[in-house]
Amino acid sequence: NYPPVIPAGLEYLCGHLQKSNHEAFVLDLCFSRDPLQELINKIDEIKPDIAGISIRHIDTVLYQNNDFFIYEVKEYVEICKKMNLRVILGGSGYSIMPAEILNFTRADYGVYGPGEMALVSLLNDMEKEKSVPEITNGFSFFTEKKYEFARSKVIEYSDYIDNDGIVGFRTQTGCTDNCFFCTEGKKQIIYNTPESVGQEISELKQRGYSHFHLCDSEFNLNINHCINVCKAIIEYAGPVNWTLYMKPEPFSTDMFMWLKKSGATLITLSIDTKTSGTKSFKRLAEFFRLADKEKIKIAIDLSIGYPHEEIQQAKEMINFLSKQPVDTVGVNSFYRVYPGTPLFNAIIKDRSLEKYLINWKPDTDYLFPVFYNLFSVKQVRELIGNNP
Repeated sequence: NYPPVIPAGLEYLCGHLQKSNHEAFVLDLCFSRDPLQELINKIDEIKPDIAGISIRHIDTVLYQNNDFFIYEVKEYVEICKKMNLRVILGGSGYSIMPAEILNFTRADYGVYGPGEMALVSLLNDMEKEKSVPEITNGFSFFTEKKYEFARSKVIEYSDYIDNDGIVGFRTQTGCTDNCFFCTEGKKQIIYNTPESVGQEISELKQRGYSHFHLCDSEFNLNINHCINVCKAIIEYAGPVNWTLYMKPEPFSTDMFMWLKKSGATLITLSIDTKTSGTKSFKRLAEFFRLADKEKIKIAIDLSIGYPHEEIQQAKEMINFLSKQPVDTVGVNSFYRVYPGTPLFNAIIKDRSLEKYLINWKPDTDYLFPVFYNLFSVKQVRELIGNNP
């Protein structure tokens, strides 16, 4: 897919593995012309004991031209097992449906959620020949609110940068929201200490990188954390050019001021038509005003068509946004259905919603892509009209 995404999660993972007594080697197959053969060659070369496979996503999430990735993952698992390796799955994609993916690929073990501490613990137990569960919950290893996450340089960035990829970093994992289509909601928040974020950006800047993209689900889960991260970036690295994801609440004047001082240039703001209403419109308008005052661009990710939504609500939101100082508005009305999301729960509760499903069968487990669509492409085009 384009642009390619630098696997920063593997660098955090290896940072913790390198602090343990385990040796880790990363094989990045993003640009490989023959990934299966390259995997075989590398296993022959380094002769590892265990293979860990990171799954960023189950599929592309997009309805148009959807790609399903788990077939390919299954091939990697089969190769590793034929070469007598035990296989551990992990990553943000795996964590969406851990049991289903483990069963489909026939891997040995999986780590759900953050893997930094869980993988080390799992490997320690395997080394001592202790009994280990098929699926380990990575969240259970975090009892404090803030941690310093080590990041190790194990990925070569040049091919990514040459193909318009951007260096990513994170300040936290998890999210307190519960958006109707999202798999990341209602997850425990684990904060990177602001100092470790600042030091990480400084080290990346010393390697020649100055443009960054935030990997958090949403940045503004806690205003104090936001401001402290911005201050740490300035203290350790100086202002850098960075872009980020945010949600409509919370925000403050000080937060926008520090975002600007730290070098933030673009905010992708995720909103849906549930946000509509006079009071919410006033808060959104204030958000846009503060961003515009600091010369920070806004790109809107607008989700319309949640269960039982009236099309008038979508029309009101689009009309409102057309008058605001934002750079772009992307409108989406197709949603990949994943178990555990509010959308999935609504469909299970109200069977009348099944008529809005695409690629659905009564016995589906939702591992293979199923989409929900309330408003047709034609309806959305009519809502947008000729607005550029």
